Amino acid sequence: MSDEGLPTFDIYPYSRPQLEALLTSYPETAATIRSKLHLEYFAGYFGDLNAKLIVVERRYVDRDFLEDYAAYYVRCFDDYDRYCNRLHFFRCDIAEDQVRRVLQGEDDAATVEALSEGYLGFVVAKPLPTTVVGRTCLITYLPEGRRFFPNTRDYDAHLFGIDLKIRNTLAFQEQDNVVAACATSALWSVFQGTGKLFQHPIPSPVEITKAAAERLPSSTRLLPNRGLNLEMMAHAIRSVGLEPFLINGAATATDHYTLKGAAYAYLQGHIPMILGITLIDTTHTPATFMGKHAVALTGFSLGDGAIQPYGSTGFRLRASRIDKFYVHDDQVGPFARMIFDGTKSTYRSPPGQIMGPTASISTSWRGENGVIGSGRALSEMLLIPLYHKIRVPFSSIHDGVLQFDSFVSKLLQAGPEPLAENLEWDIFLTTVIDVKKGIRENKTLPANRKATLLTRPFPRFIWCATALAGNDKVFDFLFDATDIEQGQCLVGVVEHDKKLSEVLHEVFSDANVETLLGNRHRFAAAIARWFRMHPFDEMWN
Repeated sequence: MSDEGLPTFDIYPYSRPQLEALLTSYPETAATIRSKLHLEYFAGYFGDLNAKLIVVERRYVDRDFLEDYAAYYVRCFDDYDRYCNRLHFFRCDIAEDQVRRVLQGEDDAATVEALSEGYLGFVVAKPLPTTVVGRTCLITYLPEGRRFFPNTRDYDAHLFGIDLKIRNTLAFQEQDNVVAACATSALWSVFQGTGKLFQHPIPSPVEITKAAAERLPSSTRLLPNRGLNLEMMAHAIRSVGLEPFLINGAATATDHYTLKGAAYAYLQGHIPMILGITLIDTTHTPATFMGKHAVALTGFSLGDGAIQPYGSTGFRLRASRIDKFYVHDDQVGPFARMIFDGTKSTYRSPPGQIMGPTASISTSWRGENGVIGSGRALSEMLLIPLYHKIRVPFSSIHDGVLQFDSFVSKLLQAGPEPLAENLEWDIFLTTVIDVKKGIRENKTLPANRKATLLTRPFPRFIWCATALAGNDKVFDFLFDATDIEQGQCLVGVVEHDKKLSEVLHEVFSDANVETLLGNRHRFAAAIARWFRMHPFDEMWN
């Protein structure tokens, strides 16, 4: 069929009804599209971003949908279209005729610049009855000092010769019940981040499903796909050359301490991950089971509230300040909020057993009453795709630092200039590049010490445990993330506070202290040994 005479683009002022119309390919499914959480989410998102203009790129060929089309839809009796529409969103006030002239090839540098600066991103509208939200790349909310999206990347878009860029985002798409269930969509978004970070090919949803289904029981068909279990998700991660690392039982901590600490630590290492949840409907009392779900965890918000001390030693972990997760939830939208509001929920499990009360998380899901937020989440697990050389887990570093802190905090509290409160600890995965960049930019380190740190070799992946007194850094303890767990792992210490440094060098000059800490945790002993083996004068002169 000839494409001649078919429109290649259309321009509309942004409005929610217009967005709804552009997402609806089949008139008979308009009511279904209208009821989707995506529409509610996009309306709020584009409202916050002040969207003013939609440019529709007609007959757009989307690689991911084309793979799905070739694997399934082309064989259907119904004549599904292989072309999509790509909706571009802008927040600039430009007259429609100006945009039209530029898209028709006229040279208008001012309009092109305004379109580039006001670009909010795009949504691919798939030509399907209900699962219409295809590959979506939108700018994130402004950080405002508390929102963090550590694993985002830049995406390029080209609109009839105009180069556009979406900075610091991560691609999203809706679950397709035919070729990709929720876990597949979540994995696809996660691979958008790890593919850039670890340089592996990024598979399409149908390719992910096929890779995961290599372990599928022979009695179960591949397509349509109704969901992936944990083993299948792990196999999909291995198929791109990464190793799946499972953290189970995060929901059992009444304050989500384990969940927040581990998620923060790996997200700061630029690694997105799968968050497995159970959804419950709080319309009823007790709440009822809605189902299992998987989302891609992409960011977090650090609230202003006080840190809740952990355990009998009062350990203060910065990650415990997290008050929101941002997730790519294929049934809601990109960077959807999950809020830690302190609510505990009691629910009836599928066999009918009453469970809880258990810490739950606020979501944008609707329960039976149709109210957004009446569906809540119980965290079940984190599944983290790791480069194979990242061997030492967060828990080992956390436990060693906790033991070290329990000793040091008592010491500093009893000193001549006692600290107002225990040290705060920021524990996260990082790389040698980021570590050395921080050392080079440091204004307090003696020049010779800085030169020594910058020129010495470090492993590629490093666990950093930063101690803070108030807002000031005191120490950075650097652990080799590629070592074996039985190793000592400590590869360096960066000292920021001269007074506290002198105190610890004096205390740890006694080898008996190292032995004492070694009985608690070998990593804590390794820190003590470092202070004993590196005299204070060597560090500060």
